[in-house]
Amino acid sequence: MKKAIIFLLLIIVLGFLISLGIYLSSRRPSPPTPRGKTSQEIVESKKQEEEIPQEEVVLFFPTMEGYLLRESRKIEKKEEPEMKAMAILSQLKNPPSGAFSPFPPGGDIRRVFLLGREAVVDLDLPSEGYGTQYELLTIYSIVDSLTYNMDVEKVKLVLGGMERKTLFGHVSLKYAFFQDLSYAGE
Repeated sequence: MKKAIIFLLLIIVLGFLISLGIYLSSRRPSPPTPRGKTSQEIVESKKQEEEIPQEEVVLFFPTMEGYLLRESRKIEKKEEPEMKAMAILSQLKNPPSGAFSPFPPGGDIRRVFLLGREAVVDLDLPSEGYGTQYELLTIYSIVDSLTYNMDVEKVKLVLGGMERKTLFGHVSLKYAFFQDLSYAGE
């Protein structure tokens, strides 16, 4: 009789454990099943791309090796030159692998003004001590990206809406900068 009771208890415990296992596995979120796009989704995606006019721009990103890495990207086409300049500069915040953004952490673009063929870029940058090379790469990443893609001859950099002596303490901001593709290997 004892063996029968022990056997019955083992079967009950085993049944309980199996039920518990099934219950717990059903509560776990299942990973999404990968699937390809349907032909309808592909057609809709192409329609959306056709509806939003885009243009290709060439951007220049600083690298740790001390040069500017050139990369082509598509941006939404903007009719207003100031909006196009902002779109170009905003792309510089997302560098490709092997490069970094010319805007240090906490830095941003406040606005861009166009005065004839001169762009005035108002930046909000921390005044931390970066080296001369970093400062030059930051400046020419911005200058070359704008002058290469727009009808802009030179770029004046201001900080917080005011003219400053330098960006990070090394390179004078007294005058506007002209395109210099030598940092990009040209």
